[in-house]
Amino acid sequence: MMHLAFISLFLYFERISMIKKVKKGYRFRIYPNPSQKALIEKTLGCCRQVYNDFLSMCIESYESNKSYSIKKYDLIKLLPEYKETFPYLKDVDSIALQQTVIHLYEAYMGFFRHIAKFPKFKKKKDDYSYTTMNNYNVIRFIEDDIQIPKVGRVKVRCHRRIPKSFKFAKVNVSRRGKYYYVSLSGEEEYFDYGEYIKEKLDPNNSIGLDFSMKHLFVDSNGNHLDMPTYYQDSLTKLAKEQRKLSHMKKDSSHYQKQLMRIKNLHEHIANQRKDFLHKASRKLANTYDYVFVENLDLKEMSERRDKLKLGISIFDLGYWTFLNYLSYKLEWLNKKLIKVDRYFPSSQICSSCTYRKTDLTLNQRN
Repeated sequence: MMHLAFISLFLYFERISMIKKVKKGYRFRIYPNPSQKALIEKTLGCCRQVYNDFLSMCIESYESNKSYSIKKYDLIKLLPEYKETFPYLKDVDSIALQQTVIHLYEAYMGFFRHIAKFPKFKKKKDDYSYTTMNNYNVIRFIEDDIQIPKVGRVKVRCHRRIPKSFKFAKVNVSRRGKYYYVSLSGEEEYFDYGEYIKEKLDPNNSIGLDFSMKHLFVDSNGNHLDMPTYYQDSLTKLAKEQRKLSHMKKDSSHYQKQLMRIKNLHEHIANQRKDFLHKASRKLANTYDYVFVENLDLKEMSERRDKLKLGISIFDLGYWTFLNYLSYKLEWLNKKLIKVDRYFPSSQICSSCTYRKTDLTLNQRN
């Protein structure tokens, strides 16, 4: 009897050790009613005010003391006194205001640590978001609604199933054009079979991807994936809408409506590109165990657009975003994405006879 108890205890801890936690996020569109929209807009406005005023405090402190050393909690402690000066800040989510101060601190210190640019003041016309914490599971799904602090139950469109093992800690409420979204970020648990999965990976089930300007990529089998040029196809429509905007009085009601149309069009183009890249990366991740890609500097290539005329084309392809999607999808499946050095002449070497052709032109590469 004691032997069986020991075995069951051993299997329990063995099962616990096989559980792996992966950071994940889910984004859904929400449909707030008019009163909820007003409260969300008020929260966004209050967060913008807190961000701008506290950024001004940091700049004044630096100019007077000539020192950027400031503590995060010292900034947060200023919030209660700041709320007394502006009582309407008490009507919105207090955690959202705290998270705004934390984001400002990270952006401000990131500049002096040489890892980011200096934070800019937020503008009213820009699209942005606010973040709140899921303390004590106050944010939860109820039927087809999601419970958000202060806002209440908001109708949500769950186009994806959320696993029960997913535990979200932060919730981001954003506005993009006339649409509202909620993003859940947290950790998801699943069984990691480790060495067993590594043994099942087949080295022959691999593929190499080479960046192509005519297509999204060309693989080692000679196949290519044609990437639709969503942005370039919409340039005529965008130019037409921009011309209408240029003839309107700035900050008038018609100007704001036309500006919203342009923002929605850009949002539609971005969503089309993301949808295509997600589907393409998912198909590759499910098919192959090893994927080899070239570690290109796409930023440098786009900056040389005067010589190569590649700026818009590179950003329209979204190759970097595609590699990012492919990377974490392979990681979830315990598969491998291997990046080859950008200076390795992969395009010049034949995959069959390994002959190297040094005088390879750009049209032959693609």
